[in-house]
Amino acid sequence: MELEDAISYGLDLGADFVEVREEVKSDTGIKLVDGVVRENSTGTFYNVGVRVLYRGGWGLATVGSLSEVKEAVDRAFKLAKVSSRGNEPIEVDWPTFTGRERVKAEIPPWEISNEEKLKLAREQEEQAKLDKVRNINIVYRDARVRRRVINSLGTNVEQELPYVIMYAYVFSYEDGVTESAFESKGGTKGLELFKDLDIGEKAARRAIESLKAKPAPAGAFTAILGPKLAGVFIHEAFGHAAEADSVLEGMSVLEGKLGEKVGIEEVSVIDDPTIPGLFGSYFFDDEGSRARRKHIVKDGILMGYMHSLETSSKLKAEPTGNARAMDSLNPPIVRMSNTFIDKGTWKFEEMLSEIKEGIYAFGSLYGYVLPEKGQFMFKAEGGWWIERGELKHRLREVAIAGLTLEVLHNIDAVGDDVAMDPGFCGKEGQYVPVTTGAPHIRVKNLVFGGR
Repeated sequence: MELEDAISYGLDLGADFVEVREEVKSDTGIKLVDGVVRENSTGTFYNVGVRVLYRGGWGLATVGSLSEVKEAVDRAFKLAKVSSRGNEPIEVDWPTFTGRERVKAEIPPWEISNEEKLKLAREQEEQAKLDKVRNINIVYRDARVRRRVINSLGTNVEQELPYVIMYAYVFSYEDGVTESAFESKGGTKGLELFKDLDIGEKAARRAIESLKAKPAPAGAFTAILGPKLAGVFIHEAFGHAAEADSVLEGMSVLEGKLGEKVGIEEVSVIDDPTIPGLFGSYFFDDEGSRARRKHIVKDGILMGYMHSLETSSKLKAEPTGNARAMDSLNPPIVRMSNTFIDKGTWKFEEMLSEIKEGIYAFGSLYGYVLPEKGQFMFKAEGGWWIERGELKHRLREVAIAGLTLEVLHNIDAVGDDVAMDPGFCGKEGQYVPVTTGAPHIRVKNLVFGGR
């Protein structure tokens, strides 16, 4: 059965809406741990996911060949009928899109041997072999993904994207003290992105510098957050709360705050999957909606949430192109793409010069958030003690905590130096490529856990 025939068949069964997603993916994974190759794999996958809406209930079935698509429609329709019990109908009145898009890589990874890719990873490992470095982890990933989405309203889109990313995670040791640093680079490009790559050396040098750092003090301080830490904050603590499914589930501190001031005027937050080359970029989301730039916050005001087709219907809003799935085996859910704090006007040196005592925190290791309460805690990679406008000495054991909206109101300077950082975001068991970003930001009375 052809994909278009599956749409007609699903409607004949009585479905309110039918969607078919076809995916072809080839990828490579390489992992080096202290010089030992722990992974060196390649694979190609083909899947078709059929999603059916019936009286407010969704059903999803997936298959590995076109010959099984009819059976997938039958299964999806049966699941939709079961899940529809007690549900309110969903109004199916969504915009449609057509088009074919492709990112052309200058150096396509799929034309390069695994031996050459392993050589790239080993180059970063060699860079990291500095004095006092004890452990080195290098991870390389690439993928070529072609996705097509068609639905019963008339959407018919196709896109092909290349993905490359490499990580360096380095541990240093001296006199009983172990420190670590993490560096990465990635995007929707080819291997040209890795020209003059130095993530191994950067991570190693920061890990070594941290060995002489003093434990961070605990308490509330004026703080400067580096772009990576500020980007993780805006993604994790704020961005997830701005996903419309969280709002509908009563799991967002931003519920009911549209049009309200959620931060100072200098703060604007953008989600933009249309920026060429970034790791979270795409032309169409996984429901076939055209990707677009949107202000979540503009001049401190909450402008809107990120939406899928379903959440846009329930909240009487336009779809925003933020429905994403890890693959065709999973349903699209509301996800961020490239989410960042927009640039301001301050120079880093200007921020620094006005601080009598404070902390400069940079990098990000881990953390947790409670979007429904607007609470967060993040462990930074490291920091500096600031005294009379100068960086005095390095700090370790740097952790920040607080209330998301309180922090946005306590920002008093936004830098002009936005930096983007690639990674994967997990939600409901699905991981998708994203970019977090921010300039340096200065925050009053930020709570540090210290040691």
